[in-house]
Amino acid sequence: GFDVEVGKVDNFLDDVDELIDALDNDNLTINEANDIKGKFDALLPVMGEDAQVTLGLGVAVPFMPFAIKGDWLGGGVLSFDLRAQGLFDIRFLDAPIDIQTVGSDITLETDSAMYVKGGSILTGSLGYSREVWKPTFVENSKLYAGVTANIYKVSLNKQVLALSNIEDDEVSDAISDEFDENTVDTTQIGLDFGLLWTMPNAQVGVTFANINEPEFEYGDIGTNCSSLTDPIRQSNCFVAQNQFSGEISLSETAVMNAQTIVEGALFTESRQWVLSGAADLNSVYDLVGRETQYVSASASYFPNSYIIPSVRFGLNKNLAGSKLTSVGFGTTLFGVMNIDLSASLDTVEVDGTKAPRQFGFNIGFEEKF
Repeated sequence: GFDVEVGKVDNFLDDVDELIDALDNDNLTINEANDIKGKFDALLPVMGEDAQVTLGLGVAVPFMPFAIKGDWLGGGVLSFDLRAQGLFDIRFLDAPIDIQTVGSDITLETDSAMYVKGGSILTGSLGYSREVWKPTFVENSKLYAGVTANIYKVSLNKQVLALSNIEDDEVSDAISDEFDENTVDTTQIGLDFGLLWTMPNAQVGVTFANINEPEFEYGDIGTNCSSLTDPIRQSNCFVAQNQFSGEISLSETAVMNAQTIVEGALFTESRQWVLSGAADLNSVYDLVGRETQYVSASASYFPNSYIIPSVRFGLNKNLAGSKLTSVGFGTTLFGVMNIDLSASLDTVEVDGTKAPRQFGFNIGFEEKF
């Protein structure tokens, strides 16, 4: 699966490319320089506030997650999971534009930069759950409890790329060239605990995720700049140190914050219709610094035949950070193949075309035997 989210600035990367071209042009007239400066003097603060592109990728190892239930487990379920994720974030750091005149040469200069953060997350999980109580005040109800240990192997990287150092490259090319530098690997364990109360036509659950709040390191930026031998990396280092040290963290530790999630569902007698909802009770920050706190609701229909696809519709709202509201649609084909799409109600212009600020796609296969 993948998910992309952009800030509320139209044609963000196109404007960055235009500014890079202007910085590379040493044959400007004074009128051209003033026009460009006038445009970007108004645009740069807006870009610095809202311009952002975040891309998330995810893949599960085949046959994972895998769950086993048996009497030899005390009637419980033992589960295994192995999955990989990637998270990539680009933000804009704005600085004023100056017109420089040397003889007859007129050029533009700015310390504006791209702030790039990204990482890969490999997660191996081992979980166990079982029935712990049969409440007598609700007929045929059961309470389950479970715990999961997640082993996270995380590689994090961040860079400040001054636009003046990108030269004629596309922004994406410059990011790719720099991304191999300054990566730090960290391995930590996160603990989850959950409760689920099931009834004949309903269930209610609560999950306490990352109770111990594992931490992961980024490499430092904007420090020991004089020791760098590559002139471009050294220049980027000084821009981070001198221009943006009060705006971004030069030394950073990312934390998987503890979070409490409540969820519930209602079923018809046939269990063909399901209404469900979930809510995060507190906000958290992801590894690239986006704040999230989701509340969601969905309706699903499961036919009695594998030939007829099941369908589901959902609504999802981020109460923090971007505050985006997204709608989703999903289907299951032949009882095995899951396809899900989501898109935000808010739109933004990308390459001159209106597009949702958030779009996600996921495809997966599951079976029980």
